[in-house]
Amino acid sequence: MPPDFLVHEVRRGTPRRITFRPLRDDDLPLMHRWLNDPDVVQWWEGVDVSWPAVVGRYGSGRSGPIEHWVALLEGDPCGWAQCYCAADVAEEEAYHWHVHLELRKTGGIDYLVGEPARRNRGTGSAMIRAFVRDVVFARHPELAFAAAGPFEANLASWRALENAGFRRRAVVDDEDGSCVLMVASRDEFQG
Repeated sequence: MPPDFLVHEVRRGTPRRITFRPLRDDDLPLMHRWLNDPDVVQWWEGVDVSWPAVVGRYGSGRSGPIEHWVALLEGDPCGWAQCYCAADVAEEEAYHWHVHLELRKTGGIDYLVGEPARRNRGTGSAMIRAFVRDVVFARHPELAFAAAGPFEANLASWRALENAGFRRRAVVDDEDGSCVLMVASRDEFQG
């Protein structure tokens, strides 16, 4: 097993371990709280974050190809991440990823640092890097790339991706605004 990714918190200076577990129904109140945080909601344009919608999208009754995970910092939930094969999720066509990537070899990711106290401390970059290494590439050997498409205006998100080892591939237009297509290759990422 590869070493755990560590977050070096600015104020504490102590390394802390990030791990992942599948999202469970007892995590739904936490997800609901995180998704309704004003700093998160501003980047989830038009997404229904009501309680019934959160249960439907993230609860055990959901169906579909998307995997949902809880990020744990030293065992405490600090964030959420999801992954999927880009070819299996039609909405990625709206980002025009297919122009820049072979979708069937690309794992799409989305993520959030849910706990406000963990933001702006390196947690997001460490969480993304650990997630791609330990979940996306480790569980899906068919994937050669991991990609994300945060809004171009969401500077913190795409900078976290850069710090995690992703590279800017393109700026693509979506119906809600310009997005930065960020990509990490399995070879570069693990090398």
